[in-house]
Amino acid sequence: MSNSKADIKILISCHKPTIFVLNDILKPIQLNCAKQKNRFPKMLRDNDGDNISDLNPMYCELTAQYWAWKNLDADYYGFFHYRRYLSFKGKNHEDIYGNVVEDYIDDGFVEKYGLDEESISKTVCDADIVLPNYKNIKDMPNMGKNMYDQYVGSGYLHIEDIHIMLDVLKEKYPDFMPYANKFMDGHMSYLNNMYIMKKEIFHNYCKWLFDILAECHKRIDYTDYSTEAIRTIGHLAERLFNIYVLYLKDNNPDLKIKELQTVFVMNTDPVEELAPAFKNNNVPIIFSANDFYCPYLSVVLESIVENSNIKNNYDIIVMNKDITNASKKRLLKIVSNKDNFSLRFLNIGSLEGRFKKLFLRGHFTIETWFRLLMPETLPEYKKVLYMDADLVVNNDVAKLYNTNIDGYLLGACHDADTAGLYNGYEPTKKKYMDDILKIKKPYNYFQAGVLLFNLEEFRKQLSTNEMIEFAASYDWELLDQDVLNYLAQDKVKFVDMAWNVMYDWLWIRRKEIISFAPKYLQDEYDEAHSNPYVIHYAGPDKPWNDPSVDYADLFWKYARNTCFYEELIARMADVRCSNPGNQNRSIVKRAAKKIIKKALPADSKRGKFARNVYRKIRK
Repeated sequence: MSNSKADIKILISCHKPTIFVLNDILKPIQLNCAKQKNRFPKMLRDNDGDNISDLNPMYCELTAQYWAWKNLDADYYGFFHYRRYLSFKGKNHEDIYGNVVEDYIDDGFVEKYGLDEESISKTVCDADIVLPNYKNIKDMPNMGKNMYDQYVGSGYLHIEDIHIMLDVLKEKYPDFMPYANKFMDGHMSYLNNMYIMKKEIFHNYCKWLFDILAECHKRIDYTDYSTEAIRTIGHLAERLFNIYVLYLKDNNPDLKIKELQTVFVMNTDPVEELAPAFKNNNVPIIFSANDFYCPYLSVVLESIVENSNIKNNYDIIVMNKDITNASKKRLLKIVSNKDNFSLRFLNIGSLEGRFKKLFLRGHFTIETWFRLLMPETLPEYKKVLYMDADLVVNNDVAKLYNTNIDGYLLGACHDADTAGLYNGYEPTKKKYMDDILKIKKPYNYFQAGVLLFNLEEFRKQLSTNEMIEFAASYDWELLDQDVLNYLAQDKVKFVDMAWNVMYDWLWIRRKEIISFAPKYLQDEYDEAHSNPYVIHYAGPDKPWNDPSVDYADLFWKYARNTCFYEELIARMADVRCSNPGNQNRSIVKRAAKKIIKKALPADSKRGKFARNVYRKIRK
């Protein structure tokens, strides 16, 4: 049979919305449809036609195999999982379990593993059966000495069930018992119920398999079984598959079998496309945070709520990859009794791999880059207000959001601190901004902790891929802030600095650093600092670790009203108890800054080194 004429259907078993490879061969199928109300787009369903969908909790992905047997006509039948594919191209590094591991499915996934129709057809049509590589469980940790030991020692399966399977096999198909004994005594296995078979072989296998499993299902007592033990039929089927393959090999010497590597994908969760939460007066506010940062994020949210206006609707979205349900519930309490507030969590973990090549340092985490995804991941939004999570709000942010930035990429505040560094406080800063970052108007450098994003304009001028490509071109000192400053040059509308007032770090930011900035920027900072709309704790010392820092009282004012307050206190106590010197830190700071000025002159080697360290941790 020629490649062009072979009808190959490989079903990808899915029990939740997922990212998958889709073409005329690879077809995702939604499982457990008999008990699920939601229908996933672009998927077949295991409850159409003749089916056993209602048995999915016990049968697992076998409900897809049964459905294909009864309802699908093809020359070849195959089965993958939403996180596991066979590789039809090349040889790749495997982990200790014999899998090729990928973080996510990206644009290059299909080409890398030959998952296009032509590559699949070329391999499949030259075989009777395509299997995952035969794996030796002795090479894997804690898997036992043989396959019987591996089943019994799993910790969640029941020994009596494997004996029920063997009894049924002996009763119904005694000719298979030598192969069952060989498999159980051996240490080699085809794992995960993945395979591709010619039609005749597949239909014969299914008739045999489901006859055995139906009888096993009648005899197994599921009472008091755990969630995983309920899936016993699926586990037994994996053993029966190996027994059947051993039988085929021994009784069909001309059988053509190909073995391929298994590709395991760590994250296949799709990025949800969110629509604006409110039809009228919608004020979208976007954050990036991880689970650890949720207590600090709660303070920002509380400050927004306390300074809100009932006339506005606040649409808050937190981009993340790991925030737990427990943390989400606690954060949602902040807005639970507010009809004009919506708080949602946008999981973009499946896109995390796009930032693999981007530079990180110090206390920065991957979340700092997430905002570059907003034009792409928020397609229904024209404009959003992005805010860092290390700040507090002291005014209604809707006033800032309502700023007209038509024709601009961003609305932002001048960065007086960077202007001071550039203008003499840090000699190397000028060279970096002039020669490396190439900012044409360095005093128009903006602070990126609070930004109005014109997403509509970004989509016209800069794609996410272009931004990430530029971000990966250098180890930028201030990471995404530098990237956005370069890309948005001459396309920024500057707003009142009161909307992003950097706190007076160590009480030297104003006197020792911003004093070097042009006078108009120093004056703007002084005025904004005296009446801040947003205080941004941009620096290594945070109010949650040191309650003596500038404007820490404002942070704790809002923190007291959150359900994370006790956790914030406990964290601070832990930090300070682990370093008793922190208790006298304020006194030390005041003395130290005088010493620094004398001991570390700006033009000395020591001074340059010290200020370089500051520059790298200041954001």
